[in-house]
Amino acid sequence: MLRVAVIGSGPSGVYTAQALVAQDRVPDVRVHVLDRLPCPYGLVRYGVAPDHEKIKSLQNSLRTVLEHERIAFLGNVEVGSDGISPERLGELYDAVVYCVGAATDRPLGIPGEELPGSFSATEFVSWYSAHPDAAAGGFALRARSVVVIGAGNVAVDVTRILARSAQELRPTDVPHGALGTLNGSRVREIHMAGRRGPSQARFTTKELRELGGLPRVRVVVEEAELSLDPAYADPSAHLRPALSSPPNVPPPTAAARRNVEVLRGWAAAG
Repeated sequence: MLRVAVIGSGPSGVYTAQALVAQDRVPDVRVHVLDRLPCPYGLVRYGVAPDHEKIKSLQNSLRTVLEHERIAFLGNVEVGSDGISPERLGELYDAVVYCVGAATDRPLGIPGEELPGSFSATEFVSWYSAHPDAAAGGFALRARSVVVIGAGNVAVDVTRILARSAQELRPTDVPHGALGTLNGSRVREIHMAGRRGPSQARFTTKELRELGGLPRVRVVVEEAELSLDPAYADPSAHLRPALSSPPNVPPPTAAARRNVEVLRGWAAAG
């Protein structure tokens, strides 16, 4: 019998456990999936926005894996200086697989990010996802204008949650405390700022389009700023390298071109 410890119970950890018990080369593999949190599923549970219920339903598939007779989930297990050491894990198991991501934020290194009212996406997402590490005080949301720095799906999630009404979020699994705060939110303007252009943004087009479909929300795109990106100014730029593009920079991907078209449509609508 081969005993394996998988550190981390997010999708990568759970599917690693599934692959271990499904393979035939080594029979009778027993897997313990360890996590420092009391509940499994990682970012599917604590990182997916509450209004994305279809994505969150992936928990049902992960639960089926953890119910396998040769897989066991062990929560509240800290690995490292404050818990069980890697050396001890090596003594208890024949193999140890680490399936963990970054546990802390990486500062941007810009002036003012340490001032009151400046928060990381991890803090905000943890708050509206009821993560055990979320600050007890939560967020007040007394400001009328908010800036979200980022050009990816997390930035879109934060923007969308701020823009939605509490009534829209009530049917979801958003925690009661966060729902009450969102109900009293004074936020009326949300600015998204990215350091790169639209053809380098990391949005998935479906997530980006959702912003334009929110009730009582108007998306404003400053075409003068976005047109600085050659792929935005010239729709055919994906067919050839733009003259102003840095050398060895590949043309935009199909997903990036779709994002550019969404942004172009918003800009044209004024």
